[in-house]
Amino acid sequence: MSDSATLIFRRQKALLRTLYWVFKPFALFTRRLDWVVGPEDVALMATHIAEALPNSYTAVHLRNPFYRVRYDAVIQRPSTLLGGRLATARRLYGGPILLAWLLNRTRGFIYVGGQGFLAGHHDEREFEFGFIRRHGRRIVCYFTGNDIRSPRLSTERALATGRPNLGSIIATVDPVFASDAYDDARRVRAEVAERHADTVFNAREDQLSYLQGRTHPFRYFQPDEEFAGPTDRFDAIERIVVIHAPSNPLLKGTDRVREVMRRIVAEHPHVDYRELTGVPHTEVLAALDEAHIALNEFYSSMPGVFGVEAMARRCVLVTSARSADEPDLGPEADEAWVHADVDTLHDVVSRLVRQPESLGAQSERGWQWAKHHASASASRRAIADLLGGNSAREGR
Repeated sequence: MSDSATLIFRRQKALLRTLYWVFKPFALFTRRLDWVVGPEDVALMATHIAEALPNSYTAVHLRNPFYRVRYDAVIQRPSTLLGGRLATARRLYGGPILLAWLLNRTRGFIYVGGQGFLAGHHDEREFEFGFIRRHGRRIVCYFTGNDIRSPRLSTERALATGRPNLGSIIATVDPVFASDAYDDARRVRAEVAERHADTVFNAREDQLSYLQGRTHPFRYFQPDEEFAGPTDRFDAIERIVVIHAPSNPLLKGTDRVREVMRRIVAEHPHVDYRELTGVPHTEVLAALDEAHIALNEFYSSMPGVFGVEAMARRCVLVTSARSADEPDLGPEADEAWVHADVDTLHDVVSRLVRQPESLGAQSERGWQWAKHHASASASRRAIADLLGGNSAREGR
């Protein structure tokens, strides 16, 4: 790290140490919290986890630009609202100040993603986690993808299986992702998490990492109110609507999706293809309500947030996920969606659009799986025993 970054980190640590004791008497008069969830809101995971766990508090560095949700605390604000110097000070020192305040009020922190409240990238949260543990608070790490995934291990798997995966694709995007420094940071992050966290959530195969101990399956928290009721969308279909909404076109296989769908639309004039990128979440949900088939991602072993949303809105999901690659999904997942990879996508979608009478039953299977395995209520029940008590440290 540069000298300036090292100086800032030292100041952050000093602020945290000092303000923890300054805030302690004042915290006695404030509402006690069970969980602080943050400081990233990747694909609304922090929001959904907080909604699923009573008496939680969301604290994030930045608002998620694609969603209109409310957070209990946002550390960084635009400089146009605060003035340049104040915005800079808030960005640099707001994290340790907020952490010192919340540390006196909560019994635990759920860290979504790879960031901390302090900068500290050089130690991958070692100081921060150690400080929290020394004051008797619990730590949960909820990894969401590239925050823990090792490109090196993923590339080795791609070579062994003959099939590209998210990690191997990432390693080709930019030399940084294929560097020793990037991979070593993921190794250290895994070691720090295992040293300090009570519980670690991770998709152990899809997010292939250096974690060695026990991890708990990655779970989605799709809001129950976003599960669509019965639909007549699949009755007497005249035009089949196929949707694709990639958050990152390169990682989702969008180039191949576009190529396949150009052929499909030419071969089947009754098919409409709609692609959404960089649009508000409400627009994506509205499009899913009109679609029959949702094309998700094709280098992943998990259905992804968009895939779960598609099943909840009663779309037929087509994706590369399957339990053979990610055993944590369970074998029943293979009936919930239609499996395809980049090489079989054309044949799979062609079969589906030629058999519109089969789409309704498949959409129902996907809806049922998502409701029982990926809804907020189902996930809340699944993690209640893990996060609900004050038991000794888990995940070892």
